[in-house]
Amino acid sequence: MKDEKTKFINININVPICIKIPENNGTNKFLPVLLRMITDKNGKNLLTFQNIADLLGFKCRRDIDNYWREFKQKGSNFVSFLTRKSELSKHVDIIRDIFIKNPLLNTNELYEMFKNKYPDVSMSIGSFVKYFGELDANFVLQSIHKCLDKNNSKIDNDYLISYLAENIEEKVIKKKIVNIDNEIKKDKPKIPKVKNRISTNTLSLLVIFLVGSNMSYDTISFLLNISKGYINKLVHNVHNVREMILSSIDKWSGKICVDEKYVKLNGAWRYIFSAVDKATGIPLMVKYFEHKNALSWEIFFQIFKEHYGTPKLIISDGCQSLANGRNAVFPNVSFQLCKFHKMKNLINKIYQSKSDPENKKQAIEKLKQVFARETTGGRRKALLELEKILYGEVKIYFQERILKKWKNLTKSLTSNAAERWNRKIEKTVSGKYGLKNSKTAQQMVDCLWFCEMTTKGTQHLSKESLLSNLNFAKICQEIISKERLEHLFTIDKQRKVA
Repeated sequence: MKDEKTKFINININVPICIKIPENNGTNKFLPVLLRMITDKNGKNLLTFQNIADLLGFKCRRDIDNYWREFKQKGSNFVSFLTRKSELSKHVDIIRDIFIKNPLLNTNELYEMFKNKYPDVSMSIGSFVKYFGELDANFVLQSIHKCLDKNNSKIDNDYLISYLAENIEEKVIKKKIVNIDNEIKKDKPKIPKVKNRISTNTLSLLVIFLVGSNMSYDTISFLLNISKGYINKLVHNVHNVREMILSSIDKWSGKICVDEKYVKLNGAWRYIFSAVDKATGIPLMVKYFEHKNALSWEIFFQIFKEHYGTPKLIISDGCQSLANGRNAVFPNVSFQLCKFHKMKNLINKIYQSKSDPENKKQAIEKLKQVFARETTGGRRKALLELEKILYGEVKIYFQERILKKWKNLTKSLTSNAAERWNRKIEKTVSGKYGLKNSKTAQQMVDCLWFCEMTTKGTQHLSKESLLSNLNFAKICQEIISKERLEHLFTIDKQRKVA
């Protein structure tokens, strides 16, 4: 050997060759495979993956194992193995196809969809992001614009900006705001510390729980002896509340009620979509959207599918955009329309008709019988009897909206579980807090959802999850003083007397 970096080896046919190992070989994958090919006369590999990793200075033997596995997958062909550029266009085309159909999903959601659709393609999230970066920027923007144009008469810039703001990587913007943080750090008020010793994360979860319990910032500030500004900081301290909840849920009935809730944001109506378990009434997924259209519903159902798979049954109202989004993601899943929505709409039509009061009363009584009967045959018979006593526009409406869609009403189900959840959203989000932006709206909904899961939804949680093991009663006993509680109840009692 001429120096410490030179080795003489025999490869299969016992031809002595000299390999000069380069100083910087961390990314060289030719040598690991070549060394792995060294065998004795019986064809047994002389060097293990660990031997090769130690020899070439790799941190982990798995890297060598991955190179060897990739070499074998290429049919032990060095040209195919070393020419990775040939695969780039293939991967970019696959990612392009996924992106075209789901242009408003973030990178992580696109990667999850890629893994589910192409399980045989081995690719890390880092490689996926790299290949995704190969997409032309103009193509990306055109896809988003085209997607928005399909559902709106013009491009909604606020929607696009809020989408980009929601999905931008935190790492990308950290460097840009560090200078701003340094400039304003001197002007920031000192954050009061809680007297007891609990972690900031635990305190953040407690504040999120209390906010979700419909407790005002003033009350939380008094109980915890911290400023309202610090409360707001703690609420936003946990960036992944929604992901935390989704990752904690591992049990559900397979039947969901789906609905949306209107909320006011800067004078404009926005929407909170929810999927609620039919059996327990616990929300399985909640997400804020700027628009209620087929695209928004398709994104909602696609995210639900990525986390939970395919449901057995979907119950909803007759919203057409919801139906279009559902059919795009779950075309073969059974669905039922809420009978109360159908009854309410038809009753309104009957009241608005010009028929005499006696006929209106008779029609409404017969309508109630349609869904009150226990058997499918009985409901069908009452349905035909109702058709005979209707006439004019009411009869046309009945035939188009109920009779033609009867197969999706035969089970006589309701979406009451989603309606009850919507009332909680109304009370906690719309009824009490003035929403300023989409981020705050989603954060408030996440707080409510977090509280709902930790208090009433434990049957859905994995026993090993953080949410399942949180004991807020114990935390409150440790952090809230008895004197403050007594004072709070005294104030409340005085208000009732007054």
